[in-house]
Amino acid sequence: MAEKVMAKSASNALWIAAGVVAIALVVITFGWSIPALRRTAQATPLENIRGATQGRIEVTFLDAPAWMTPADLEPLQDLVACEAGTMVYDRDGLARVQEALLNTGWFDEVRQVRRLHGAVLEVDATFAEPTALVVDRDGEHLLDSRGRLMPRTYAPGTSPPLTRILGASLPRPSRPGQAWGGADLLAGNGMAILIGTQRWRAQISAVDVSEFKTRQTLGLVTTKGCRINWGRNPGSEAAAEVPAAQKLRYLDLLANQYGRVDGASEQTIDLSVDYVASH
Repeated sequence: MAEKVMAKSASNALWIAAGVVAIALVVITFGWSIPALRRTAQATPLENIRGATQGRIEVTFLDAPAWMTPADLEPLQDLVACEAGTMVYDRDGLARVQEALLNTGWFDEVRQVRRLHGAVLEVDATFAEPTALVVDRDGEHLLDSRGRLMPRTYAPGTSPPLTRILGASLPRPSRPGQAWGGADLLAGNGMAILIGTQRWRAQISAVDVSEFKTRQTLGLVTTKGCRINWGRNPGSEAAAEVPAAQKLRYLDLLANQYGRVDGASEQTIDLSVDYVASH
């Protein structure tokens, strides 16, 4: 009888031990699973939430200018999607987007990058304004209104209808977004901006800054090859030189009379003195 009681006690002890082990395993597994589940939830790609099924982040730019084509915007959208990351809680990615976009050379300002719904990102930014093309032996390089290099180079004859700048004294910057140095380049860009608002602007092929370092003068080259000696940089005219507004009025007069600003001359027009001479 005593042997049966002892056997039963041993059996009960084994069951109790097995229960304790089972409970411990449950506790350990449950405790481990909570942070694991949390990590899984935080690492869930956006395409798996809120019904999004496209497998990629959709990026839109507010107020993108008309001259930015879909082909221009696509690499910027890819950059945003890459830097933002695909994780629901990856807010640091939005800060990375702002920095990455500013480094492209396409923007003056990136105010905000925000997630909308599902896998949609919206970028509120101001694009840099292209004003001229600087010509060197490697092509025609896009320049913005602040004199900074933009990330686009064209082969001759393929560039958009912007005024070219010839004869820049300093080489182009090493990367987009940097200012193209040189007072001559700055003056040439200012001239391109000035004539960019004129109705005859399409008749001007280039601004020549090659004599700016030695004589402080600028030249305009028309599409017919006529050279217009503009003179000093607008606002820095010599004592005997007429102001920029008067020079523009004279070019308007030529355009009205002949249909072209170089209509009265085949070779040169001199606007740098208080009387206008053509040859």
